[in-house]
Amino acid sequence: MPPPQPSPESGLSRREMLAGAALTFALSGCRSDGALDGLPEGPEAKVASILAGDLAALQGGGALRLAGVAAPRNGEPYAEAAADALDALAVGRTLRLFFSGARTDASGAALAQAEDADSRLWLQGALLSAGAARVRTTADNHAGAAAMLARESEARRARRGLWTIPDYDVRLPEEVGSGDAGFLLVEGRVLRVGRGREAAYLDFSTDWREGFSVRIARTDAAAFERAGFDMAGLAGRLIRVRGVVQARQMTVDHPQQIERLRG
Repeated sequence: MPPPQPSPESGLSRREMLAGAALTFALSGCRSDGALDGLPEGPEAKVASILAGDLAALQGGGALRLAGVAAPRNGEPYAEAAADALDALAVGRTLRLFFSGARTDASGAALAQAEDADSRLWLQGALLSAGAARVRTTADNHAGAAAMLARESEARRARRGLWTIPDYDVRLPEEVGSGDAGFLLVEGRVLRVGRGREAAYLDFSTDWREGFSVRIARTDAAAFERAGFDMAGLAGRLIRVRGVVQARQMTVDHPQQIERLRG
């Protein structure tokens, strides 16, 4: 039986309540669902402290960034609660690290999937299930994407954690404004697939110059073909895309950024 939820009368802050909720969902059984199977295993590492909701300082020096997920950054809504959630799950714990693709980020931090060495708790899965992070894979680091997307989707439907905050709502194409920038999730129907000399474009509006679109560079097309994406066949399909938006255009460079939906 999961531990009881804290109440406002308990004297706990909202941040502590949110972190407690994250821990409750994590301890309810958050194994990796096969997401870590076959990945090269690195050395174990013990967490000393939390630097952000997806970044931890390690005992003996160095840092660990959790691959495949992104928690709100400092100053963004839910950032402190996300850091508290990771703190509750990881500080003082010894982790097993699993690698795929790039093993360090731009700052030199280790970039890995992580599992509690004792309980086998999968940290990425636990944070996603609690709504403390979103899936954010990269072209050179996307192992476990299907399992992570499933965790995120379930938390979003249940309105847990950051999914209660409008800033993180999945946008409709017409809701993406010219001033919107940064990492977004957008869901809509592809009206047209265009091809240029340098890239393919998924247009979600009849006005392709002003409406929201997705750009896929020709240099990245082979990865989509290997994943079974028929670009022309996306016309008329309902999809969800995630990535960095600038001037109403999202650049997508690997197939795990596109979810084909029913409807």
